[in-house]
Amino acid sequence: MDDKSVLIQSVLNAKILAIIGLEKNTGKTETLNFIVKCLTGKKNIALTSIGTDGEEKDIVFGSPKPSVYVDEGQIYTTTEFFFKRRTVLSEILYVSTQTTPTGRLIIARACEPGKVILSGPPTTAWMKEVATYLSNIADLVIIDGALSRFSQAKPSIADSVILATGAAYSLEKREIIRHTKYVYNLCTLDVFEKQIPSEIVNSNHICTFDGREWKKTNVSSALNLQKLKEIEGGFSCIYIPGALTDSVLRTVYDKQIIVRDFTKIFISYEYFVKYRPNIKVLEKTNVIGITVNPYSPTGYLIDSESIINELRKVINIPIIDVRR
Repeated sequence: MDDKSVLIQSVLNAKILAIIGLEKNTGKTETLNFIVKCLTGKKNIALTSIGTDGEEKDIVFGSPKPSVYVDEGQIYTTTEFFFKRRTVLSEILYVSTQTTPTGRLIIARACEPGKVILSGPPTTAWMKEVATYLSNIADLVIIDGALSRFSQAKPSIADSVILATGAAYSLEKREIIRHTKYVYNLCTLDVFEKQIPSEIVNSNHICTFDGREWKKTNVSSALNLQKLKEIEGGFSCIYIPGALTDSVLRTVYDKQIIVRDFTKIFISYEYFVKYRPNIKVLEKTNVIGITVNPYSPTGYLIDSESIINELRKVINIPIIDVRR
């Protein structure tokens, strides 16, 4: 099978799929429409978004944006402000008690095909609740997201992820390839294989392992570098429940570093390449495909074929030009 067929088959096996743009306008909405079109009639689909998607114009560049299309019977989330402006006849299934900047969250079922504006929960915890609710009434939930809010693509929320990259990130082919490889490698970091007690995993404090037992420290944030340096004991592993940054990495670079998942990692490409063997995760992300958008919002067009060929040399998952 070609990459398109393999990707669609992987999507068919997913329950909650997150489509994550590595930069604004890298084609995540077009990827969403592509997936929906391929699966219409095969799966009962529910769509939601990290933020808002489906506006007619980009608020930064003023350029036209692809609309989000739904077919009859498909479910989507939006907010009161956008629901009042809809052109698609829809049945309301749920209205939240919590509010967003554009009103309460509404879950609706389209009674006819057409364009909608997706708007979803602004927090990770709320997204998890909504994704769970949608997965109980649909075969497949698709989350339209962005790299800046990667936490809503956590393995605990989405069982599958598609990365959307392209000319909007950079007009330099090398930069696009490097950044895409970096994010993919973050998503596929090795899992820490030893068993960790649940009280350690659920702790909000940094924990250490000396080869015999895990110990909870009194340090609640690794960003407090002075306290991090003062942790006593000859430990070989350190579990950091919060963010892993360059400054933190410089402090504990000689230890086995464990974080919950890739969304906790905020280190530079150079540091990642140098210290990758030292970093492990508790939960691995299942990246099932990469889409490339050759068009930038400023009107430039890049050679997507050469980018795809370079990425295929090091990444063994379906990679497609979403505009073809």
